[in-house]
Formats: sequence, C-alpha cells, structure tokens
Amino acid sequence: MSTDSAALHYDTIARAIAFVRARPRHTPPSGAVAEALGLDLGQWQQVLAEWAGITPERFLHCLGRAYARERLSPTPERLPERDAGDLAPSDLARAVPLTWEPMPPASGRTVALGHGLAATPFGDALLAWTTRGVCHLAFRCRDEAALLVELRSLWSAAALVRDDAHAHRLAQRIFPSRAPSTPVAAATGASGPAEAANPAPGGVHLILRGTPFQVRVWSALMRIPPGRLMSYRQLATLLGMPAAPRSVGSAIAANTLGYLVPCHRLIRADGDAGEFRWGRERKLAMLAWEAT
Repeated sequence: MSTDSAALHYDTIARAIAFVRARPRHTPPSGAVAEALGLDLGQWQQVLAEWAGITPERFLHCLGRAYARERLSPTPERLPERDAGDLAPSDLARAVPLTWEPMPPASGRTVALGHGLAATPFGDALLAWTTRGVCHLAFRCRDEAALLVELRSLWSAAALVRDDAHAHRLAQRIFPSRAPSTPVAAATGASGPAEAANPAPGGVHLILRGTPFQVRVWSALMRIPPGRLMSYRQLATLLGMPAAPRSVGSAIAANTLGYLVPCHRLIRADGDAGEFRWGRERKLAMLAWEAT
C-alpha cells in the first residue's frame, strides 16, 4: 500500500484516536471503535492494515500510557559527540537514512526554496527544500494558506518555487509503506531550480536552520530510534541541562521539520503523550505507526 493510500485513511485514524482519548478510564473494545467510525470490524481491520500494517488490538495498545512507559528508553550517560556529516544511518537508527547539516538562522534567506503539498500517513503536509536538502515539513492543521504564511515568515526573502510533484516524491521517500508485503517505492529524480540533495541513496538530507543550541537539541532528538520514546526530562539530562527543561522545550517548540526531527518521540515521564505542535491525535498516530 503506497503512502497515498495510507494518507486516505488518516482522517479515520484521527477520529478513532479522538474517540479513544475521550474515554480515558476504560479503553473501548475494537468493535466499539469501529462502530463509532461507521465501520464494521472487518472494515476497520482493513483500514489499519493499509495505513500501518497494524491490528486493531495493537493500535489500541499503542495509544495507552502503559505502552508509552514500556517504550521509554534508559537515559544514556552522555550524548555522543559527532559532526553532522559523520552521522551514519545506523547511528540514527531510522528506517529512512538521514543526514543533516546546520544552517545559521540569519543565512539562507535569499535561496530558491522549492515547496509543495503532499499526502502523508498523517494528513497533508507542506514540504520545502533548498538545493542542499529538506528544510521544512509542517502538517496541515487548518488550511493550506496558513502553512504558506508560516513558510514565508520563516524564509521571508527566499524565492518560492511551487513543485507539488517533487513534494510527493519526497513524501514517498520519507514515509515508506508500513503495510505488509508491500515493496517500498523508490524515489525518483526531480526537476526544478530547488531540487533537494540526496547524499544517501533512498535517504533524506536535512537542513537544520537554527541556533547552535537548537541544532544540538534537534540532533539529540534524531538519535531516538523509531518505536522508542524519551521523556522531556531525560532529554534535558542527556544534553547536560537537567535543571533547564524550559530552554530545551523552547528549542523543541521551534522545530519546523515535523516527523524528521522526531519531537513526537518525547513524552511525559508518566506516559502521557504531552502536547504537539501539529495536534495530539497526530502525535499518537505517529507513535502507533512507528510501533509496527
């Protein structure tokens, strides 16, 4: 099942998560969730299989605090010191190989910035890229116009070039299918003045545009593997700032590379998902999708 097919199901997934969240004391059975969605159990099973290759029972388990506490990683003694270009895919422990480079906030404003809207397993997203790599991924919570206003405010002097076809190809690379027995579609080449670089075959190169401290926080997030979680306090401790969680939180809030810089893998120590820039339902959906 392709990324496009999985994207068709996100609204249903989000409604299911909202239904379960509204009943925190007793997790409803799969049949009740299906009924609330206007589906029979077989149809609900099919939706989840196509979206993430996950069963209804596993899906419900992944939404609970007990699951989140199970997936909390032990806090490492220290963050490995590595240069941006020295981060191998195995170090990042990601299904999609990632490389990255920093960019100071005051630079890069006059570049040609490709951008486009693409379907993802978590709803539509606006992606943007320079000739060096992907620099922006924001999920649509309202209308497309709001996404474009935000992008222009962050890159006020950039020459924006619309290319939905390349955004679609990037989404296919970033969000490979999780459905069983489905080959991952290879991303093909792209055209246009702002084609994103791709140093690693099948991977994605990121532009982390921020202060040195923000980049340090974001690169630490990228060391949390899919399917594992970390508390906000653990991350602050990892960064050597156990008494300054607010500074770390501010850097997390400034992240504009949704999913790729995985702030969704941060939760509260009690297992509560916590807040998320693009909505709590979307955060829980990402955690369930990565659990497969």
